Amino acid sequence: MHRDLSECITVVIPAKNEEKGLEFTLKELSELGFNDVIVVDGHSTDNTVNVARKYGALVIEQPGDGKADAVYYGLRLVKKPYVLIIDGDGTYDPSYIRPMVTKAINDDLDEVLGARTWGRENIPLINRFGNRILTSLFNVMFGTTLSDVLTGMYLLRTSMAKAIIPSTRGFSVEVDIASQVASMGKIGEVPVKYRKRIGDPKLRWTHGISIGIDIIKLMARFNPLLILALLASLLMVPGIVLTIYVASQLIVNHVNHFIWGIIAFQLDTTGLLGILISLTTLMIKRMEYRLIRLFTKRETECTPV
Repeated sequence: MHRDLSECITVVIPAKNEEKGLEFTLKELSELGFNDVIVVDGHSTDNTVNVARKYGALVIEQPGDGKADAVYYGLRLVKKPYVLIIDGDGTYDPSYIRPMVTKAINDDLDEVLGARTWGRENIPLINRFGNRILTSLFNVMFGTTLSDVLTGMYLLRTSMAKAIIPSTRGFSVEVDIASQVASMGKIGEVPVKYRKRIGDPKLRWTHGISIGIDIIKLMARFNPLLILALLASLLMVPGIVLTIYVASQLIVNHVNHFIWGIIAFQLDTTGLLGILISLTTLMIKRMEYRLIRLFTKRETECTPV
């Protein structure tokens, strides 16, 4: 069905005390023709709600607390084929929405991330470092080649979005959604520009630790054998240390620590088996994801005009 892409998209903005950034974002969305906007308010104490209503957005007060609750509550209200989640702080340029939905349609993707390729100097250094580590960890687990899994601007096929089961809270929502999409469907990304934030930042370095813990929990959920195998592989560390000690004692002091040698051998072999099992489970999981993506075809009501 050929129609303007703006008719296929509902924009969901989780916001809490973002009156300045939200006005900037809503003004840009309106100028670009995206008028189906839902602002999920996180119990703001400033003028956020009035700003949202001024631009004709549907304002919904979230029942819980935190970004994840806001996003998942907003997704329940979407009826159009695609939903675009975007932070309301002015950091993301809505002009990239059309390239994102075009890629989703042309490549039959269930999620398209707006990868912050340009303007990375506007991301604090510690956040950039943490993002790289967490994205790499995600790629290893799910067999993806993403560059920015923590982006606050991403497009979802609505049918996929409604199938997602919330399993994390707070700022881990992006990883939670991406992990479930990667395990059930297809995910990609489009380079976008990241701008300086309007207002005070809410993300702290401690949130990065929480997100990392949530990624490990998601790994345990989708591939528990991998976690067990990785834990077993850690036995190689004391095994190698003990092996070096036993060998050095035998060579230098001509002392044969027979029992310690046996223990070191057991630790080394168990750790090596853990590594081999980890690699095997990753290969099997990646093959499973590829098969799901290969044989899953979803129709969409939208095609680029």
